[in-house]
Amino acid sequence: MGGGIMTRERVELRQVVDGLRSEGLLPENSDDTVTAFFENLHETQPWYIRTMVGFGAWLASLLLIGFVGSIGFAADIGFVIVGVLFIGGAIFARLKLGNDFVVQSALASSLAGQALLAYGIVEVTGGNDFESVLGIVIVLNGILFFVFPDRTHRVLSILIAMSSLGFLLYSWELNAVVPILGPVIAAAMVFFYQRQGVIIARGKGHLIGPLVTGLMLTAFGFLLLSTVYILPELRWEFAFYPRPWISSILLGALLLYVGTRVWPQIGDVAGSRERAVFYGLLVAITAAAWAIPGLLLALIVIMLGASSGNRVFTGAGIVFLVVFIATYFYGIQVSMLTKSITLVATGATVLAARWILLKVTAGPVEGGASHA
Repeated sequence: MGGGIMTRERVELRQVVDGLRSEGLLPENSDDTVTAFFENLHETQPWYIRTMVGFGAWLASLLLIGFVGSIGFAADIGFVIVGVLFIGGAIFARLKLGNDFVVQSALASSLAGQALLAYGIVEVTGGNDFESVLGIVIVLNGILFFVFPDRTHRVLSILIAMSSLGFLLYSWELNAVVPILGPVIAAAMVFFYQRQGVIIARGKGHLIGPLVTGLMLTAFGFLLLSTVYILPELRWEFAFYPRPWISSILLGALLLYVGTRVWPQIGDVAGSRERAVFYGLLVAITAAAWAIPGLLLALIVIMLGASSGNRVFTGAGIVFLVVFIATYFYGIQVSMLTKSITLVATGATVLAARWILLKVTAGPVEGGASHA
């Protein structure tokens, strides 16, 4: 018996593509696409190099911005002019170039330009108050969300605008509205998340991702305010998050709505009895989380992610669940015994709901299989 020696020869990707082209296996007019692919392939850098480049870009940009800001201007209009130049230059650079240094520098320049522009407008108009600055920041970020061609910047625009709105509410002593604002933002997140396909089909896919992500992170931030604890020694009679049960009611209703969208995927062969049990379990979870609305928001995000196969949403919901439990346990102004009982009761309710749901939905599936 004779044996052959197998040799392995290193073949470059370009040689494979050239072979496919010579055999006519590539689509027509694909030369530009192939060329762009190889250019992007060679431009890709390791993550640690990109991290160092990004850090250097932020450092260089902030030093330049600090130098310009320390010079001072003869008139307040100078802040407006420099702010507009920073923002306009950042947009122009981001449109023309896409390397990591330019992307990070443009991001830092835009944020600094917004601060200078808002301050300059307030000084020119004679407002000179914090509320006017917040109002300008909200309007400016609402515009930049559509204008600035960068996903990260769009997410930051949502966060900055919504955070400014929260500061405005506290400044106007409307902190009683904050427990409503978090669930409203969460409802907007669910609304746009479920309509991503329609929005992408209309050619606005570059906006929907940052919008949903920004709304999700903003809702997380507002719900974390429910765990803020003010030391008694400060003698500050101010409630950051009064009546958190309002958020629990609203988020419980949103949880039921999301449940109606998720139910067809987990109980498509179940009957009305199983559906009633499912909704009853959601109501029980809402009741158990009466004082900890953040758990309901985490469950909503996890359900959305799990039902659509979105690992980012699922992971974000799990991370927020852990963070909220930690901040609730060490932050909110109730006794440790009350915190422990609340968390144990909620966790036990969720586990019991999972066990009951598996039992209820498994019965119809097995019955349907036996009659098949």
